[in-house]
Amino acid sequence: MSASPEVAVNAGKEGRAHRFETLDEAFQRYGTPAANQALVRRIVESADVAGIVGFRTYFKLERRSGPALEVHAGYTNGFRNESDAVRLAGDTERWPSRRFQGAWGVTHPETRPSAERPASRRFAGSRVAATPRPSAVPERAEAVCPTCFMVLPRTGVCDTCG
Repeated sequence: MSASPEVAVNAGKEGRAHRFETLDEAFQRYGTPAANQALVRRIVESADVAGIVGFRTYFKLERRSGPALEVHAGYTNGFRNESDAVRLAGDTERWPSRRFQGAWGVTHPETRPSAERPASRRFAGSRVAATPRPSAVPERAEAVCPTCFMVLPRTGVCDTCG
């Protein structure tokens, strides 16, 4: 048992839900590594999953009975208890989850920060901010008046000292 790798989920910033037809669609959308896909597939085979719903940073495996399992980059949480985690995920690193009272989570074989996940422009709120480009014209060094230390205009004559 180890410490929880969970990150806080701000539901207001997760955007609209998107229903996936297949697990492979969700894996592709979230850039899930192959090692983690094997674990999640094992969970899905035993969890009686009724549907898959994606959000901005994670997707949910909706179960016919019981709480949905949230699949994040590096971990899955929402197991009813520790024995539910062991039954569905096998002998993998597990920990008490903060998601709800009594919940447990498991760590995926390959963990990576969510910032390394590929960004998708298909869903609102998943755009990556553009990196500012350097200006084509280099900035001119500002001349300063030796008397009053104000920035000189391009004429070279100080507006304050004259």
